[in-house]
Amino acid sequence: MTAALLETVSSLADTLVRENTALDALDLAAAVAVLPDKRRALAMLAEAAPMAVTAEERPAMEAALKRLRELARENRSLLQRALSVQSRVIEIVARALPRSHPADRYGETGARVIPPRAMAWSMSTRV
Repeated sequence: MTAALLETVSSLADTLVRENTALDALDLAAAVAVLPDKRRALAMLAEAAPMAVTAEERPAMEAALKRLRELARENRSLLQRALSVQSRVIEIVARALPRSHPADRYGETGARVIPPRAMAWSMSTRV
C-alpha cells in the first residue's frame, strides 16, 4: 500500500512541475489547464494519507515529500507573481478605457451634484 502512497505523492509533484513550468512562462491558460489534474492528485493524496510507512520505505517517502514541499513553495510564489502580473494588466486596460460618464461630484451640503445635460435642439431649413 505504501507504494501507492509514494506514487500518489510523485503524481502530485509531477503535476506541480507542469503547473510551475506554465506559471514561470506566464502561460496562464496552460496553468489553468493543469488544474483538473492537480485537484485529482490532491484528492487521491487526501484518500491515501492515513497509510503507514515502513522503516525501509521511509527514506524514499521523505525524499518525495521534501520534493513536494519545495514544489509547493515554488508554486505558491509563482501563483502570487501570476496574480500580480494579471492585476497590473487589468489596471492598464482599465486606465486605457474611456470613462462613460464623469466622476460624481458633491456640493456643499454633501448632496450629489447632477451635471447639467446638454439641451436637445433641432434645425430645420425650409425654402
